Amino acid sequence: MTDRPGSAHFQAFLERALQAYEKEAGVTLADSDDSLVIGLQRCHSIDGITTLLQDKTQAFNDVRQRDRIFKSIRATVSILTPISAVASVADDAGLVR
Repeated sequence: MTDRPGSAHFQAFLERALQAYEKEAGVTLADSDDSLVIGLQRCHSIDGITTLLQDKTQAFNDVRQRDRIFKSIRATVSILTPISAVASVADDAGLVR
């Protein structure tokens, strides 16, 4: 990341915003193990922050997509399980040949 005019101003702005958040939320972000917080603390430019947020957004979207897939699988299994149980009981009773 290259230093651009205004980077120092932006860094100071970001620091003030983080401090205001910490005061309002009662959370000390510097002590956080959150990867977003750690990543933001390491960013020194707008491009760095933008890249970090894009990466986090993509990861979030991946998780949401994975959740949709698992919800579909769960719905399918919840439908098939009772059908399987009925078929098993019917087979045990000799109703299905």
